Amino acid sequence: MRFFYFLLSGFIFSTQLSAQRIISLLPSYTEIIYELGAGDKLVGVTNFCNYPDDAKGKEKVGDYLNPDLEKIYLLKPDIIFVGEWKNDFIKKMRKLNSRIVVLKQEKDINDIYLTIKTIGKYIKREEQSKELISKIKKSIPANINKKYLKVYIEIDQGGWSAGSESFISDVVSKAGGINIFSDIKTPYFKAEWEEVLKRNPDYILLLNTKIDEFKKRPMTAEMKAVKNSNIYLFNEQERDIISRPSPRVVGIIKKLSELFSND
Repeated sequence: MRFFYFLLSGFIFSTQLSAQRIISLLPSYTEIIYELGAGDKLVGVTNFCNYPDDAKGKEKVGDYLNPDLEKIYLLKPDIIFVGEWKNDFIKKMRKLNSRIVVLKQEKDINDIYLTIKTIGKYIKREEQSKELISKIKKSIPANINKKYLKVYIEIDQGGWSAGSESFISDVVSKAGGINIFSDIKTPYFKAEWEEVLKRNPDYILLLNTKIDEFKKRPMTAEMKAVKNSNIYLFNEQERDIISRPSPRVVGIIKKLSELFSND
């Protein structure tokens, strides 16, 4: 009889795993879940989850700032992955007895590994998460010529930039550059234009601001990056990648490493 109960408990456990229903409230989590081979378990993703292509066909549950609580509830998820800042949403979902996994905001590449490890643990893909982390580590270019060129990163129009607590700052560092605002202890902030001029970057990376628009700002002609034509505007796909702490940032590290090595 004890053996029968043992078999029955094993069957229930395996059934629970196969029936797992996951909701991801960040594009980076969605990408990681697919990389771990559990994309078929996703029943809901954000409006911005567009990679891989299969994610486009998943049920949309709003975005990470305004998730659709009713739709999420109706999807009956077993587990929801959410960023730590959505406290009101987290409280509401916990009242509905939903299982919430709150993931910390990634500040560097090591934090991406931690996110992968945590997601792997909760969706029973621990071995796959180890393999993925190992793959990423091996893919990051080694022996980069660390010239530490000064880099200004403009995330959005109006001077929004990345501080030291943004993983984007670490991406630039891994590629051989140094964020000119690496001394600012915050993920993102609105930089004063006078301060950008004062720090005089060797390279300028733009995510949303057009190069021609950038050059219209006062004194840009005096900046080293402008004089040397070292301004790079990310295309739409690259913009998605560099703004998401996911395994694909390796490609951006390689791209920037090649860019900086030409200097």
